[in-house]
Amino acid sequence: MNTVKGLIVKDFQTLKSYKSTVIAMIVIFMGSAFLNDEMSSFFPIFMPLCFGMIAISSFSYDSLAKTDRYLLTFPVNRKDMVKARYIYILLFTLFGSLLGLVFSILIQCIKTGNIIDKEILSNTLAIIIGSLLAIMFLQVFQIPIMYRFGAEKGRIIQMIMIVVLMLGISLIITTLMKFFNISLDILFIMLKDYLIAILGISVIILYILSFAISCRIYEKKEI
Repeated sequence: MNTVKGLIVKDFQTLKSYKSTVIAMIVIFMGSAFLNDEMSSFFPIFMPLCFGMIAISSFSYDSLAKTDRYLLTFPVNRKDMVKARYIYILLFTLFGSLLGLVFSILIQCIKTGNIIDKEILSNTLAIIIGSLLAIMFLQVFQIPIMYRFGAEKGRIIQMIMIVVLMLGISLIITTLMKFFNISLDILFIMLKDYLIAILGISVIILYILSFAISCRIYEKKEI
């Protein structure tokens, strides 16, 4: 367990160079949110997405520094290395979601001059959770791709994968809607109360499968 903690700390230390960039982006988006209501509603989506993408970039740092080759000269288990990377990415993405929630509430309070009401808090929380689950859903596919193809090729392949995935999901949904004769409005009503729960359970299952696949890939990979 100490090995996993050390590897997680290593990843957090590696991304210190992103600190100024992240602060600048937050300041710019907060300023835009004060001036534009549409940007204000986008802020809770931006934060999990931004932090999730930054977390994935740790693969590029390790690739450039040949970190894995160095770490494997020590008695480090490859499965622990994969586990630490998954935990780190998840923690960093969750941290971005938490910041998104806090800053969104802060923006609303300053703009309205009142403590945020329950309805606004509920809507903001729903957006944050939805955005978090969406970026985690992408990470489920991104991480094994990074382990299989490396940071450079993996970045190109994951962009293609995202496009194909979105098109595939759209095609499946539209096909099912036609088959069951369901309109888009009815679909939204059906999913309104259960969408987050369905996505949450799906993401957890896919994360476990993704971790198992990444471990299998990394165990066989020559470093």
